[in-house]
Amino acid sequence: MKIGKLAFVLLTFLSVMFFNGCSNAPKANGEHTVMIPNPFVYVSSMDEAAAGAGFDFICPQSVDGYSKKDISYIKNMLFQVVFSESDKKLYLRKAIGNNDISGDYRIYNKTHHSKFGTYDITLKGRDDGFSVAIWSHANFSYAVTSDSPLSEEQIFFFVNNMK
Repeated sequence: MKIGKLAFVLLTFLSVMFFNGCSNAPKANGEHTVMIPNPFVYVSSMDEAAAGAGFDFICPQSVDGYSKKDISYIKNMLFQVVFSESDKKLYLRKAIGNNDISGDYRIYNKTHHSKFGTYDITLKGRDDGFSVAIWSHANFSYAVTSDSPLSEEQIFFFVNNMK
């Protein structure tokens, strides 16, 4: 009987500690922790993402050096295709509007403005290449973001093949 009461008291104590840790109580410094829900909806096809995003996205179906492809969208806002291979990722994005949709807010020591056909492209990177390319066309924004630096020619390939 004593073991049962001890187990009950211990279980009650652990439950209180668990639920207290999950609360949004202020930290010692008075700050609250807030978790933002992930706005991306992951789907298995480009058609599903187009229906959710509210527009089509034409982009390369595969990229050399990347074996996995994930497709997602933010409802009526953004369409994203992510290619990955072990620890590197390549993000291709299209969204309504004319904003920087790269999602990359790092500071780069190299910013270059380039013209490719009728597109004005902003390239950001370091001495070994570019990690971000952004441009707009016909009320849509586009972005290429890469964990591995890309050359200007590689960026132009994506610009030419993203609609």
